[in-house]
Parts: sequence; structure tokens; C-alpha cells
Amino acid sequence: PPAPAPAKQSIIVPGCSHAGLSIEFECTKPEAFNKQKSLLVAKFKNTTIDAIHGLSLQCAVPKYVTMEMKPPSSTTVPVGNGGTEVTQSILVTNKKLGEKNLMLKLKIGFTQNGSKVDHMATVSGFPAGEY
Repeated sequence: PPAPAPAKQSIIVPGCSHAGLSIEFECTKPEAFNKQKSLLVAKFKNTTIDAIHGLSLQCAVPKYVTMEMKPPSSTTVPVGNGGTEVTQSILVTNKKLGEKNLMLKLKIGFTQNGSKVDHMATVSGFPAGEY
């Protein structure tokens, strides 16, 4: 009989943390036969005492990566972990896997306590040769 398919292993890559909003990426390989393709699920957490509204995440990737972003599950991030987790899926294909590592530039915007917050960050903690 054929060997069982390996269980989908996911890794967590820290994104950034700013003004009470933290983002981490849960990374998996959706297609066993296509190692270049990865699914990154951004998970947003709110560590403040007020809900975060108007969440917007924009990503930029290097030229050797193609990207498809889905809309977030919500644009409001509730307080603490008691609320529903807000997620956003990003499908990336690294056409130079093994030569160049995946990197994301993030632009995050949201409103907190009536103030608009904008933040830029770079995420480069993806395992070399795998993403």
C-alpha cells in the first residue's frame, strides 16, 4: 500500500506587534506536490482594553513571489482571547524556493480609541529553504 501522506505540519512565524495589535502567521503547505506554494494565515490578537476597528492589512512581496490575499474574517478585532479570532489568508508562491527566502512587508492600519494607527513592518522569520 502507498505510504500515508504526512500530516500537514504548520509553523508559526511572528509577524509584528504594535499599539496592542499583534499578528502571527500560521504557515502550511496546501499542496504536497507543489513545495513552492504556501498558505499563510495571519492571526490578529488585540491586547488592549478596547476593540480595534477598521483593520486593514496590506502585504508586499519580492518579485520572485506571487501572492493572493483573501479579505480578513472581520475588520474588528475584539478585546482579549475571549472573542472570535480574526484571521486573513494569504497564498504565496516562492518561484525561487531554495535560492531566496520568503519575505513580507506589511502595512497595517486600524482605529483604536478613535485614533488612526498606521504601522509598517517586515516579516522575514520564515524557515530558509521551506518558504
